Amino acid sequence: MFVLLLVLVAAPANAADEPGLWARQAVGTSGWPTGLISDTRIQYRTPLARKEGSLMLNDTYAGVGGLAQVTPAFAAFGPRLSIAPVDIFELELQASRLQYVNPGLGLMPFESSSEGGKLSSIRLDRAAQGEGVVTGGWSFTATPTFKLKLGPIVAFDTWNISFLALDKPDGTSADFVYEPYRDQIVAWNDVSIEHQAALLYTVLPGDDGPMFWIGGTVRDRFNHTSDDQSTAAGALIVAKTGTSTRVPKIVGQAMFYVKDQDRVGTVPNLQLQASWTFE
Repeated sequence: MFVLLLVLVAAPANAADEPGLWARQAVGTSGWPTGLISDTRIQYRTPLARKEGSLMLNDTYAGVGGLAQVTPAFAAFGPRLSIAPVDIFELELQASRLQYVNPGLGLMPFESSSEGGKLSSIRLDRAAQGEGVVTGGWSFTATPTFKLKLGPIVAFDTWNISFLALDKPDGTSADFVYEPYRDQIVAWNDVSIEHQAALLYTVLPGDDGPMFWIGGTVRDRFNHTSDDQSTAAGALIVAKTGTSTRVPKIVGQAMFYVKDQDRVGTVPNLQLQASWTFE
């Protein structure tokens, strides 16, 4: 079992004033489910219409590049387009080729989306019996993000809408499969939607020194064909101890399951991510 990449509610892009390369390297870890992930994003970015002192046109940009994710269970890579026409809105489009490499940690066929029992114990039992599958697939994703800063208050609203087209192995009769990145049961061809919103208070601004934000967040996940749904809520922190590119931004969250087919009342989902941005 591996980590779900932390939905990073990042600060405004702060793109450079001249066209150039932009890169972000992130490393994430989590518990319940547990695991690791490396997320690498590289783009060529150019500023769009900007106006000094404007509340809406300080950090506009457009970018084209790629993304690569590596985990113990799968690898994903593909092109990524980004555009932020105004400071409060950003849209990212991603096409990813997926390759699941570990049958014990990756995809696990299910006959129905509501198959009983705890997902963790079922998957461990089936992995021990070699019931996982190694296959590939595609994911096509649109991620719009709305962000707002009013004095010390920072708010984010992010949607992640993905069309999944997983390759069903020959001889596999199950109509559904556990997908570890989303930690849910999906159909081999499905539309997966994740929505996360956060409201944070700025303790340290971070403009010319350390930053520290703290607040609350809510995350919803829904899969159209399998109808597997999950809602979690909890605390979120964003911190950076300095302005140097060598100092990572740390994002952590602890989320309790409010709605889930088998995790309500269990230990919270804990996620921690460190990211470095270069531009």
